[in-house]
Amino acid sequence: MATIPNSTSSRIPKKTVKDFKFIKEIGNGSYSTVFLAIETATNRELAIKAVSKDLVTRLKKISQVFREKDILARLTDCNYAAKLYCTFQDDKTLYFGLTYCPNGDLLQHITDAGHFNEETVRFYAAEFVEALEQLQNRHIVHRDLKPENILLTDDMHIQLTDFGSGVIIDNNQSPSQLDNSKDVDEDKKLLKRNSFVGTAQFVAPEILKRGAIHFGSDLWSLGCIIYQMATGKHLFRGHHEYDIYNAVVRVSYKLSDDLPKLLGDLVQKLVRLEPNERLGSEETGGMKKLKEHPFFSEFSYETRWGHLLNQQSPLEAKVKLSSRPQLSDDELKTMSSGFDDRVEARLIGLRMAADAPDELASIISGSSSISLSNETASLQDTDNRNSLSDQSMRSSSYTPSSSNGSFNNNAPVTARRLQLPDHTLSLSEQASKNIYHKFVQNNLIIKQGILDKKKGLFAKRRMFLITEGPAIFYVDPDAMELKGTISWTADLRIEQKDMKTFLIHV
Repeated sequence: MATIPNSTSSRIPKKTVKDFKFIKEIGNGSYSTVFLAIETATNRELAIKAVSKDLVTRLKKISQVFREKDILARLTDCNYAAKLYCTFQDDKTLYFGLTYCPNGDLLQHITDAGHFNEETVRFYAAEFVEALEQLQNRHIVHRDLKPENILLTDDMHIQLTDFGSGVIIDNNQSPSQLDNSKDVDEDKKLLKRNSFVGTAQFVAPEILKRGAIHFGSDLWSLGCIIYQMATGKHLFRGHHEYDIYNAVVRVSYKLSDDLPKLLGDLVQKLVRLEPNERLGSEETGGMKKLKEHPFFSEFSYETRWGHLLNQQSPLEAKVKLSSRPQLSDDELKTMSSGFDDRVEARLIGLRMAADAPDELASIISGSSSISLSNETASLQDTDNRNSLSDQSMRSSSYTPSSSNGSFNNNAPVTARRLQLPDHTLSLSEQASKNIYHKFVQNNLIIKQGILDKKKGLFAKRRMFLITEGPAIFYVDPDAMELKGTISWTADLRIEQKDMKTFLIHV
């Protein structure tokens, strides 16, 4: 069973799971779940990343978990990366105590705004440049930068996270001495065409082709992120993941006609096929040369560069005090510390009665990917009214789940409201803020996320919405069109394959 090594632990405080009270789930990863927790001794809020030992062992991801810990330990004094405050473990789980960023990830802010104005793009692009410079100074290549992996602090400054794909280049190594093949072979997500959801649009071609590791890979991602901030669209697009893959490796893209000239020039100088030709690489003059690009002309070294953390972000914080956990002293005092089945049930928003179906608890609890078996699977799909088989989906993003729902095992499972304390208020807020509300028949969305719905050899991106009722709706997020629903009956049966994949038998 996996354990956390001691190689980089000397500077990281040791805790136990009993030192924390877990408040709510705030995210999911490939083999982990992230929770908001409060340290009992200090009342400090942390994001606790819980990694399943069994799963990382079965998926052969142990080295990746250790590598992420080593990188985080190296970044403890980095202004633009999530801080690793502590590590601990129990028999089943590894825990990482990280910076809690209440304003969520960059993607949700881009989605809410549609796109950022030029001032906002410039500010965050400059923070990314500063962040990448700090990574390079510590010999780190992230390799999976994307808006979902960029969190925003209380005062709306960026924090890079999810360094599981990152690498540390030793002082006696150059990037050209290393390549991406080992990690790609170990991590099949970079080989399988059906696994690029939310990633292929930002991953550099040398990573997809298993070429040499280069600091320039992060510069490529920077260019793609800047473009998405400015337009609300991906730079590389296609109907299927295979199309996106080919567009990336051929560097085939078209800039939006209304993109400001200097901004477009910056993107073009970052998104180059050869890593050493990307602006900011050592071969082009380093990060100093990137900072001198005319798009950043108002960021002089004396007044702005190096002082961005003292500047007010032009992006308004979305998180209000009322959206943070409002716990009275008595509630917090009586809340159980540690992590057990009852705590987990509370965190996933279910009051799990003794007779509640395990299958329903499993699907609502946040399993992040779905496969529909071809035994009796039937989808009401506007693309194809016939039965569909071998429907596999992989998660690319997450949203926090709602709380305090309940189910019983009365058959058949009929549509009914979850017992949420402020249902009307929550539904009203959803109607005004969630663009997918119009698709869910006025039901409260419990969980939503972008999935890759595979059909035959190819996959299509869909927004999946698990609602009260319970029901599952899926929507084409580009066309904003409802594509179908999954019937939820008493015969529904769940078969979990791993942390990201489970079968739904209907």
